[in-house]
Amino acid sequence: MKSEKGITGIDITISVILITIFIGLISTLTYQIQKNSSDIERKTEATSYAVETLERIKSEGFEKLPVKGNQKIEGIPDGYITDEEGEATGYYRTITVLDYTDLAGNETKTPELLKKVTVQITYKSGKNEQTVEMSTIIAKD
Repeated sequence: MKSEKGITGIDITISVILITIFIGLISTLTYQIQKNSSDIERKTEATSYAVETLERIKSEGFEKLPVKGNQKIEGIPDGYITDEEGEATGYYRTITVLDYTDLAGNETKTPELLKKVTVQITYKSGKNEQTVEMSTIIAKD
């Protein structure tokens, strides 16, 4: 008579294979969750920089905006955004100011009453370059 007590080699092999597959799935899911969380965090920070820039431009008033074209806004430079210590954050800001009459279909309107301000924040997310863009219209007082 043969005893059926104990574990055979096949039982151990199947158990090791199942544990390996389970650990692989958990590792992949954990990596994807962390990557997505990091991407969302970077996009949220870029959006925050864009909103902060637009609010600052709005608070400065219509008179501080350039008269024509893409001239620079005094005190709010294009380029890499730095933190409080002056360290680069990895976000690049581009500001575009257009008179409302420069937009298609508005050529016959009165110039220098409305301006469209667009802030574009560019950043790297993994190997890809991502962009957040926000616009607002600012009216003359």
